[in-house]
Amino acid sequence: MFNAMILAGSTSKGPLEIYANVENKALISINHRSVISYIIKALKNSKNINKIAIVGPEDLLSKSITDKVDKIVNCGSTIIENIEKGLKYFESEDSVLILTSDIPLITSSAIDEFTEICTERKADVGYPIITKEKIIEKYPETKRTYIRMKEGMICGGNIALLKPEVFYQNKLLIHELFENRKAVQKYVKILGFKFVLKFLCKTLTFKDIEKRISEIIRYNSVAVKVSFPEMMIDLDKVSDLKLIKQLMESA
Repeated sequence: MFNAMILAGSTSKGPLEIYANVENKALISINHRSVISYIIKALKNSKNINKIAIVGPEDLLSKSITDKVDKIVNCGSTIIENIEKGLKYFESEDSVLILTSDIPLITSSAIDEFTEICTERKADVGYPIITKEKIIEKYPETKRTYIRMKEGMICGGNIALLKPEVFYQNKLLIHELFENRKAVQKYVKILGFKFVLKFLCKTLTFKDIEKRISEIIRYNSVAVKVSFPEMMIDLDKVSDLKLIKQLMESA
């Protein structure tokens, strides 16, 4: 069993929040239910989840979320700070499932598959990936960001499994990677020129990623090939919201 943390810490209003007339993306309504309520339901229906905590603006969320969770942890100013706050609440050495608050299509079956593969492969860090073909097969209308690898076009998900000690021992590195996620030069320095060159030449494999990340963080890093694309379809733009509403209303 794993504890689960939903990150809902955004307090800034972008075009999506303004369009939906909400203070926080997690509170966008679909079929008269908040986006985050769908995620909570999927976690509660999972056979592998124990406690559920939300990290976000406590005053706002406690007034708006009617679904029962174990704790709403008041958020900080950065995603790294929010992950740390969630980990401190659980006070456990066991791995924690971390989810963003904008994936309302996610299901308990998707959560179970991901966590069970992570357990089977003894992952200290687990991150879901799926092929473009599997996404298009189920959701042909969706537009996602893909990375070309030797195995084909792949997309990453919006959840991760993380052992707390991995976070604490690599907090500065995680912060640097997140802050410089669009700076290729920084990634060359951290990941190594050979790794980045293979990526640019489209010869990078899943095993290459697992091996290099495991070397850097000194823990077992696993790229989990999943069969459920729901965890990859998030709410970033108004067009995403319109599509997800259409999908959920026709389901």
